[in-house]
Amino acid sequence: MKQKTLKSIIFMGLLMLPLFGFSQGQVTGTVTDAENGTPLPGVSVIIKGTTQGVSSDFDGNYSITVSEFPATLIFSYIGFETIERRVAGPISMDVALNIEATGLEEVVVTGLGSSVKRANLANAVSTVSSEELVGTTAQPTLDGALYGKLTGVNIVSASGAPGGGIAMRLRGISSINGNNQPLYIIDGVYVNNAEIPSGLRFASGANQGNEENSSNRIADLDPNDIENIEVLKGASAAAIYGTRANAGVVIITTKRGREGKTDIRYSQDVGFNTIIKKLGMRDWTRERVVDVFGEDEALIYDQAIAENGGLYDYEDEIYGEQGLITDTRISASGGSEKTRFFLSAGLRDEEGIIKNTGFERFSLRANLDHKISKTFSISASTNFVKSSSSRSFTGNENEGGLSYGYNLAFTRPWVNLYPNELGVYPNNPNFAGNPLFVRDRAKNEETNNRFIQGLKFTTNILNGDTNKVRLILNGGADFLANETFVYVPEDHQAQAGAQNGFIGAGRNNFDFYNFQGIAVWDTFLMDGNLSLTTQGGVAYLEQQSDLIFNQTTQLNSAQTNLSQGSAFDIDQKIQNVKEFGYFWQTEANYRDIFIGTIGYRLDKSTLNGDPNKFYGFPKASAAVNLHNFGFWDVDAVNQLKFRAAYGETGSSATFGNVFTSLNPVIIGGNGGTTIDPAKGDSAIDPETSAEFEVGLDATFGNAVTMEFTYYNRTVRDLLLQRVLETSSGFGSETTNLADLRNTGVELALKATVLNSDNLFWNTGVQFWKNVSEVTRLDVPPFPQPGAGFGLGLGTFYIQEGQPVTQLVGNIDGTPTQVGNTEPDFQMTFNNQFNFFNHWDLSFLLHWKAGGDNLNLSKFLTDLGQLTPDLDDQSGQDRVALGTTAVRFVEPADYLRMRELALYYTFNSEQLGGMLGETISGIRIGASARNLFTITDYSSYDPETSVNGSAGLSTGIEVTPFPSSKQYYFHLRVNF
Repeated sequence: MKQKTLKSIIFMGLLMLPLFGFSQGQVTGTVTDAENGTPLPGVSVIIKGTTQGVSSDFDGNYSITVSEFPATLIFSYIGFETIERRVAGPISMDVALNIEATGLEEVVVTGLGSSVKRANLANAVSTVSSEELVGTTAQPTLDGALYGKLTGVNIVSASGAPGGGIAMRLRGISSINGNNQPLYIIDGVYVNNAEIPSGLRFASGANQGNEENSSNRIADLDPNDIENIEVLKGASAAAIYGTRANAGVVIITTKRGREGKTDIRYSQDVGFNTIIKKLGMRDWTRERVVDVFGEDEALIYDQAIAENGGLYDYEDEIYGEQGLITDTRISASGGSEKTRFFLSAGLRDEEGIIKNTGFERFSLRANLDHKISKTFSISASTNFVKSSSSRSFTGNENEGGLSYGYNLAFTRPWVNLYPNELGVYPNNPNFAGNPLFVRDRAKNEETNNRFIQGLKFTTNILNGDTNKVRLILNGGADFLANETFVYVPEDHQAQAGAQNGFIGAGRNNFDFYNFQGIAVWDTFLMDGNLSLTTQGGVAYLEQQSDLIFNQTTQLNSAQTNLSQGSAFDIDQKIQNVKEFGYFWQTEANYRDIFIGTIGYRLDKSTLNGDPNKFYGFPKASAAVNLHNFGFWDVDAVNQLKFRAAYGETGSSATFGNVFTSLNPVIIGGNGGTTIDPAKGDSAIDPETSAEFEVGLDATFGNAVTMEFTYYNRTVRDLLLQRVLETSSGFGSETTNLADLRNTGVELALKATVLNSDNLFWNTGVQFWKNVSEVTRLDVPPFPQPGAGFGLGLGTFYIQEGQPVTQLVGNIDGTPTQVGNTEPDFQMTFNNQFNFFNHWDLSFLLHWKAGGDNLNLSKFLTDLGQLTPDLDDQSGQDRVALGTTAVRFVEPADYLRMRELALYYTFNSEQLGGMLGETISGIRIGASARNLFTITDYSSYDPETSVNGSAGLSTGIEVTPFPSSKQYYFHLRVNF
């Protein structure tokens, strides 16, 4: 809170332009500390509704010219409560400010129609402000911007490609086969976060769609439009959201207009991408070439040395680009007492570290709030986004000759793969593809056109002294039109004599709708000492998707049109999901001493075995603020709160699990259907989480805050696939077969270390740890399909009594645990400094301790005999181990500088002298993301996933799109 207040003061200071001779009166006085009466220098004094203001001097004195009376003055200062004073004319007015209890006044959403002060919160809810999210450095995507800023949240990159691909886990794994990504709600709209495959697996030979390096669609949201984020990490906080909240809920509030003069802000970021780490080459000599590959290969080596003067560094050629990044934004906000608005436009253009890759996002936002009368008000949030990306070819494949990592793993650095003078690329004699050909001529692209609309209507039915009743109608729609395009020319090496060229084109349309009708009743009893907030209502959600994928092979020469092939295949999947629920919740508050909540949600879904059956999700919580008791006299402790909470959430089956599908078939020229070997289960139940958490919150001397939480979360009725007896006529069935438990602790400490005239220092440490265990398994232990490559190479293995994140391989014919991808713990260390009211320095360090990766990129380079450490004893020792699953499991600890930034802010006196009254604020700076990483992990990045962002996705590496570090220069101008 103090960090946010500091930024607010700096911002307010920028708006204090001199006023000239048209003033009608002066308001003067002294601002002091209410506790001890000492003067407060640098207090911001602003005329409400304008940008006119001054700061108090060293003795706390202020004098402000008011052009029109009556007026309201706003007094704000770091670490003190902001107050307003109304003045009717010229006057001498002294003001005393009370010390603010850090963070305690922050309001947190606790229900679909209510909120509560953080001081009274009975759950562990993490919040991230706009300043914390994007105030340090530019952020490509929302989920990437949250790295290291939330306790209990494990965020791992599923792809280093521009535009993201992020796996976010709140308090561990929530599902084995189902969704592990949280529910995202933006201004009341349940939004789509799908990961949409492009179909390149049909050309590369990859096993499944989640290996296609896709992004998740939360990347479409511009982080700069966000005002605040609340993360409901566990079932005890998210229970009110019912059957969609099993993996947690991320509630996003975008920026709104404020009453007063229109505020126009322009910002420009310019930067570049560069790879975090390269693997490098072996120290090749002619003698070593002969030892490894023989004399014939040494002759090719000799020719490369003679013609090129050295070896070809194809890793640098492919991953060595410094991609230019530009991010341009402009916004306007303001309004009157009745109508407020916020408008913004942004364009981000990010080039990748691979030539011809990049991400572009164009965003328009219009937020409008209007008070129709004292009884009625309406709010609208509108966002249009057009995004596009080119992600090229990385990740797993089966000798399709497309993945750069596969090609580089086998391509010897003395082989010339560059095109000749006619532009003809030679075939790669070492593998199935020439990576330069793929980079320059093949395509893997997608475009998205998205429209998100939220609408909220509020009516105050009753507004008495002891009873207040309001009705809230809240709805939204999210329309996404996604197009994918994959093209592999017919003269690509691996295509010749096989597919002879490939085109895959996807046309995917998603229509999401949601509606909530909420009645909220506030009543005050016992002379106002007891307040009750009761809410109840209905919720409706509908998700429609129409997914079409067309592919063709046997292409005509140099054609990129679907019709210019000889073999065609069309696939269409239409899905329609409907969910309906009732909810009720009552919150009780006795004098901010005892706070309790009880609630219940009933949901039904067409994804359940019985679509008309309601499933219940209860919640209950309690908190006690000891510092608010009358006997409390410990001045050094400003807050001491004990809290406990219980809640349940759910997650329905995947579309298609309930019924047995029919597959198309043509026999003798006649069309028909066959029964799919995967049997549906009409008795399937949703997965359900039950969580109990306890915690302690404390504030010491208004300068140090602490939050501690312990949780125990059990996920019941996990959906797994089991093999059926042949006599059943089916091969497999997905049904409820297992239980899982996550336990963990979270600790957050924040402190204002220094707060003087010329130096401000705010610091924070966050610590979190999660441990998982499969507590019930009704089938024999098994390798999880789609989460590894079998027991020979190492894979995730579902086994009762073991972590769900364990890596297992065959050791002497016996499945044996060889690693665990779950970290031992994670910590972050963040600091913000302000020097002489002009300079701002901030940084965020992230430490992940423990956790293993299965490095199958090294497995491939070992097969190609190109791994750099094969030159020394460590590499030879690894090869000597023999068993693949042991050889390539590596510790994935790291210490990373997530963010580092330095800014300079021009004050009003400087701006008045240089630019007059047109510009009210200028801020310039430089920053970096992922500036350095300290790790023993031998590949590109210890944060890795070959299987996308869903399921058990993290910790297995197969030739990923390498992660990058970014450098930026920033300019912010306020008008």
